[in-house]
Amino acid sequence: MKKLFILIIGIFIISDSFSQTPKVIEADLLQSFKKIDYWSQKKGDTTVNADDKLAEANDVFGKKLEEVTKKYPSTLSAPFNLLKKEHLDIFTSDDELFRIYSWETWMGGTMRDFANVIQYSTGQKTESILLTSSEDTYVPFYSSLYTFKTGNKTYYLGVYGGIYSTKDVGSGIKVFAITNGKLDDNVKLIKTQTGLKNKIYYDYDFLSVVDIAFNARPKITFDKASQTIHIPLVNENGQVTHKYIVYKFTGQYFERVKN
Repeated sequence: MKKLFILIIGIFIISDSFSQTPKVIEADLLQSFKKIDYWSQKKGDTTVNADDKLAEANDVFGKKLEEVTKKYPSTLSAPFNLLKKEHLDIFTSDDELFRIYSWETWMGGTMRDFANVIQYSTGQKTESILLTSSEDTYVPFYSSLYTFKTGNKTYYLGVYGGIYSTKDVGSGIKVFAITNGKLDDNVKLIKTQTGLKNKIYYDYDFLSVVDIAFNARPKITFDKASQTIHIPLVNENGQVTHKYIVYKFTGQYFERVKN
């Protein structure tokens, strides 16, 4: 009887692992993710409590995404094209060991609200962390991800942004690493005049770029060949210019150099 019980459990585990293909996982996530958009469209409907339903939809999707990306390592490299089409932004490192999922919750007003799941490989398994905003913490959205390898160490440079009003916005670049099987989101790899930093960030007036085509707007970039980070220069009026501040990797840190 005991052997039969073990056999049944084994068959269940194998069946579960085969049934949870990336397509099956994506279909389940997509169903939850679409509910966020559904309830966001109902926010003006006084016949339903759309705000509570929207908060619930975000909570369900965020926890589900965190759970499945932790449980199934294959999700680290799954394309999830249907989710991307529905505006779940997904950025994957070149080595496919680190990934950021980012979406707008539609729970904010002029200050926009976002959430992220950060997924990474520990070598033996995958881990995931759900990040949501609170009264004390603003969670930004991510717009790109770069992979930087030096020696035997790999760093992940995430470009992120925040929207605080119709004109007050900001952008930055943050360094991540996987160290001893743990995510290190406080890697101080950038050397500035005020000390070693984990990130560089700047605020600016959105109206200074609103008339520039999106792809032509000055933005933070990383050049792997020259190992340099380019950050748009913002003038004293908060306007983004077409000049850049450059930080170059000098062997230990990214340090500012003349452009």
